Amino acid sequence: MPAELTARADEFSALHRYAVRVENAFGGGMGRLIAVALCCALVLSACGGKREPGVVVDGQRLAVVDLHLHTGTFDMTPPRFQARIAERIPRGFKWSMGLLMDRWLSGSGILGHLDDGGVSAGGVFALYSPHTTGIATNEFVAEQIAADPSRLFGFASIRVDQWNVDAEEQLAAFEAALTELDNMVGVKLAHAHQQFRFDDPRFYGIYEIAGRLGKPIYLHTATSPNPGVRMEPPYTNPYYLEDAIRRYPDTIFILGHAGWDTLNRKLTYVDACIDLAQRYDNVYMEPGALGAKRAEQVLADFVGRIKKGNVAHKLIYGSDGPQFPGYVASHLDAFVAAMQAAGFTVDEMRLVLADNFSRVFNMPAFEL
Repeated sequence: MPAELTARADEFSALHRYAVRVENAFGGGMGRLIAVALCCALVLSACGGKREPGVVVDGQRLAVVDLHLHTGTFDMTPPRFQARIAERIPRGFKWSMGLLMDRWLSGSGILGHLDDGGVSAGGVFALYSPHTTGIATNEFVAEQIAADPSRLFGFASIRVDQWNVDAEEQLAAFEAALTELDNMVGVKLAHAHQQFRFDDPRFYGIYEIAGRLGKPIYLHTATSPNPGVRMEPPYTNPYYLEDAIRRYPDTIFILGHAGWDTLNRKLTYVDACIDLAQRYDNVYMEPGALGAKRAEQVLADFVGRIKKGNVAHKLIYGSDGPQFPGYVASHLDAFVAAMQAAGFTVDEMRLVLADNFSRVFNMPAFEL
């Protein structure tokens, strides 16, 4: 059986198991009706057309790479974060959240989100935030990106919540993930979610390994609306990274969300990120979630600051997807429109959307 048909069969099998659960909870008729509705939705999603790859700017079609994508499973997500995710699901259908999340965040699901947005490739993040947003192990990420290694690239992470006890063990496992797992091109850290300071020298071994192996580090900056996240400046203000940036010039630091203070919906740390990117060759930025509806009132200001600061060559596009169906595409559309309105040239947009990624991660340019 072809791989795609096998995947669909697995999904229908999962739907059947969920329907049985609903029959037990709500009665057979209701369970069957909901299962039929979900099966129809699955069939429609499978039949949906792909967007033509890339975006058109001044008559030229530009490739797009999305640096910032998440994977995971509902079962590995803490209850408080499960509740936040379920806010997007209508009452009466929240029981389906596990199935939907597991599908949306699988390797095949992520490829579908990229196809819907016309995105050529993407980075998929591991996650070790057991007290905030959950766990997606390095091994799990490797399994997901194997769905298409030419389009999905892995970012390994490291567990730090028992650092005083098992630091050496965790560093060894981290280095092994970067060297032994296929297609691991970078590192993902989220200090506020993992609850360790930017400037804590106990963790500088992470930066040393990344630099020695030539694996750029993506680091979440600024705040987050997710439960359990640290909000104090040492966990959010990128200036607290400056000591590490200076100490490890061979390590590339990508400042995630480019300082977008998503909790307060302000550009609180954006100027700090731009300043660091201007002064250090090994500092870049990523604008994840700035094309989302939550940021629509500040997006124009953000891209204007990037243009004024002359740092388009230091911005690597990312969305913080998939989140929900259509998000990867809508984020891209909003961000491209904002760059056009701010007067970005075609060459600047080409850098932001794909070429900066290729250069930083030492890959060939993405062809359409």
